[in-house]
Amino acid sequence: MPLDSRWVRHLPRDEQEKFEQAVRHDTLVLGRLLAILEDELAALERSEETEAQFDNPNWQYKIAYRAGLRAQLNKVATLLNFLKE
Repeated sequence: MPLDSRWVRHLPRDEQEKFEQAVRHDTLVLGRLLAILEDELAALERSEETEAQFDNPNWQYKIAYRAGLRAQLNKVATLLNFLKE
């Protein structure tokens, strides 16, 4: 799977390949980060399964906040898709 271009777009062309190799070889740390992100997403989904969230008069703000949080967690997780090869 190709590496997301956001990993190397800040680098000059001559350094991109070296950096890509460094990212691809650091599977211990990045794999753990992916697991943490997946845990956070699962916890977020579990927190949305209760109807108690609607007891708060500002429930719609909580839902909007959680939607934004989920979007950002997913965005970071997509950077690590290459680990799922």
